[in-house]
Amino acid sequence: MKITLEIPEEEIKDRLLDVIAQQYYKDYSADRRKVDAATKECVREIIYKDKERIIDRIVSQASIHTKTLAVKKMLEQIQKE
Repeated sequence: MKITLEIPEEEIKDRLLDVIAQQYYKDYSADRRKVDAATKECVREIIYKDKERIIDRIVSQASIHTKTLAVKKMLEQIQKE
């Protein structure tokens, strides 16, 4: 006997995130809160320290992605005509 199930990828992601969130809050404690606060502060410090490079990288990636999409759209439009 063979049973085949088709589950949308989005539903799998949602369920997985639910399980992770439940596990995270199940183990919540005051020590965990301190670790989270320290991690948050460290991440903030790193981001603000290297803000210009991060912004340049984001703009560069967005530019590349936009160019790629624009080329695809242009080719599709040319093929339609």
